[in-house]
Amino acid sequence: MEQETTFFEDLQKCKDLDLRDKRGKSCNLALTLTGLILAILRKRDGTLSSIHRSIEHTQDKICAALGIDNETVVSRSHLPVLLSKVNRLAFERLLFAHYGVELSDHQKHWFAGDGKELRGSIEKGQKRGEVSVQIVSHQERAVVGQAFYNGTKDSEKPCLKDLVQQTGVHKQRFTADALHLHPGMTESIHQAGGVFVIGLKDNQKELLTDMIDHTEAFASRVEHRTVDKAHGRLEIRYYSCFDISGEYVDPRWDKSGLSSLIRVRRIRTVLKTNESSEEVAYCISNGKSEDAMEYFEAVRNHWSIEVNNHYRDVSLDEDRFRTKKSPLLNSWPASERWSWN
Repeated sequence: MEQETTFFEDLQKCKDLDLRDKRGKSCNLALTLTGLILAILRKRDGTLSSIHRSIEHTQDKICAALGIDNETVVSRSHLPVLLSKVNRLAFERLLFAHYGVELSDHQKHWFAGDGKELRGSIEKGQKRGEVSVQIVSHQERAVVGQAFYNGTKDSEKPCLKDLVQQTGVHKQRFTADALHLHPGMTESIHQAGGVFVIGLKDNQKELLTDMIDHTEAFASRVEHRTVDKAHGRLEIRYYSCFDISGEYVDPRWDKSGLSSLIRVRRIRTVLKTNESSEEVAYCISNGKSEDAMEYFEAVRNHWSIEVNNHYRDVSLDEDRFRTKKSPLLNSWPASERWSWN
């Protein structure tokens, strides 16, 4: 069996990672980046000084664990200069190569797609900044694809649609919120043999009205009920799946294979005050109603990407991190972006 290299070894070997002039390489970039990642995992993100203190305090332990000689820690003043010389594309490729999820056409998995605004990138006088768009696996909550766009210029819809294609997720099983219910997204997934479960709201008003009328005129094929008690709340969910394969829809949906409608009725009760609220949500899918229980679970697990964003905000303090430089991914041509096919 071939011996696999470690993440640190690949950092050392990657010739495209270090963009510094060879005459000025006074710091071990691979070691510094390892300390940077560890600092983020230790919840030291948010300020560069906090990250630098973590690198100082952990470098000797990192060197001992890696079996290498300890080196002088990069200074606080030089740290941003050093990081600015890192090829971000090469660095992210290494991250995804070691911690990404390999997709297979034969064994389909569920993935969720969504965008998150990076508040630290919002410039003075602007309301929007850079937005990170991710595709996250339901099961492992691992990021399998990421891209960026500028919220003042571009839209999340084409950005996620392109990312779904680049990562190969259009051949898998995919969930998204109602923003991404449009023929461009649904056609690409259906024609590639994938399955989608996407929210249905007022942004597709005519389709929503037709689907609500369908639920009032026809009985559901599958029913399911769940009860969850956590965080001081009692939540009861009533799932219903309707077969809409024979329902007339606008011709622009003809290549999307719309087959199932999922209705979720949520009743939440705050146990301390006994206050209750009710919400009804709809999702539409090209999957068959016979697999309704799987779709119910997929709808429930779509929150995995929101949990991922919560970790980034609360655990990693991402929203507190300020930057004057926009991410570079949105400026790279599609031919230079990575893919996971």
